[in-house]
Amino acid sequence: MKTKRTELNVSEEKLREMIATNGFCCNAEARKAIADKVRVTVPRDLPVNWQILIETAEQIGGCKPGDKYEYPTPTGTATARVTGLYDIPTSLTNPFLVCFSGFINAWMYTAEIVRWHAKQTGNLLPLLSIGKGGNKGLFESVYNRPKGLVTGSECEAYLNILSQIMPESYVRKYQQKFADMDTAGNLRELYRFAKEQKLTEASFILCTGQPWYDKRVLAEWMWMLKSDEFADIKINLILAHCPVWLGSATPEGHPSEILMGYIAASLGPLTKDVVRHDGTTKSQHPERYLMLGVSSAPWWLMRPVICQYGNMGWPDYEELLYGTPHKEAVEHIITADLYARASFTPASYDDGVMADIAAYRNSCGEFWGESEEDFIQWCKDSPDEKFF
Repeated sequence: MKTKRTELNVSEEKLREMIATNGFCCNAEARKAIADKVRVTVPRDLPVNWQILIETAEQIGGCKPGDKYEYPTPTGTATARVTGLYDIPTSLTNPFLVCFSGFINAWMYTAEIVRWHAKQTGNLLPLLSIGKGGNKGLFESVYNRPKGLVTGSECEAYLNILSQIMPESYVRKYQQKFADMDTAGNLRELYRFAKEQKLTEASFILCTGQPWYDKRVLAEWMWMLKSDEFADIKINLILAHCPVWLGSATPEGHPSEILMGYIAASLGPLTKDVVRHDGTTKSQHPERYLMLGVSSAPWWLMRPVICQYGNMGWPDYEELLYGTPHKEAVEHIITADLYARASFTPASYDDGVMADIAAYRNSCGEFWGESEEDFIQWCKDSPDEKFF
């Protein structure tokens, strides 16, 4: 599980001194302050068992198609359902397909849901895209630039990309500007959207692109939906499990520092501030349900990922899971952040996305029309082979 020794342009002692001077902070501003002064000169190798780690991450944080989770709401018991990309239920009330999570490859999974659902039903699922910023400051150089496919915000990036392979009028029909970048904010934005549409019931099909993010998003959103603030609209959660695919050209689409960082950020919260489904909790401020199988998961195996690649902040996850002292956990995060910044450039995102678009078109064909009717017909005529 050891990684190859790596090099910084400062000594490890100097880096620790800088972290201490910064008050052992590791939020976006603190990480950027150190990144402005420190550079990685040699990228590090991933753990030799990276494939096992990725598979285990899906086992811990992912759900399986067919899984169902009951949870209380102000108007009674609700059920969150898990499906595959190719078997989205056709009898949902006011369905909306939601592309989100910051994981840039989510658009590919979303495209397959749209294509296959239209092939089966002759209808296009209404499409939403949410997400404000770029992963807690790590991707500031990507999103804070005037041009590019991946620019502006996560939701804009998804819409920009999807507009390359679908009618722009369809992709941007419900374009929204979302105020928050975390999952709590995203759910409230979806609720407000449903309210603006004057709906009394809405079904949100969640597509994140992350096979290991399923339990986290459901744990947090199901817990939130018990609140009276959502009582006047029945919200149905349908999670589309996205299978592992490592053939992407984008920084997080193949084994990399960025991919491992997403895994760490998805799994880390699963045991923090949890409440059991019967309402019992040891947390003074519960934030999510304790999902089935999380407590007994092989967390020991994921220690290298969460402790070495947690490049998006939150030292308390490894403190809770592994008893790591706070200052040491902060050092881990700062170091992981530095290596993550060395693992991508703004251009690598646009170039990677264009390569992925070419791969998707090579598999499914290229859409040349303009109208939604043309696109529906293209979906019907597209190959029966599944991309994932």
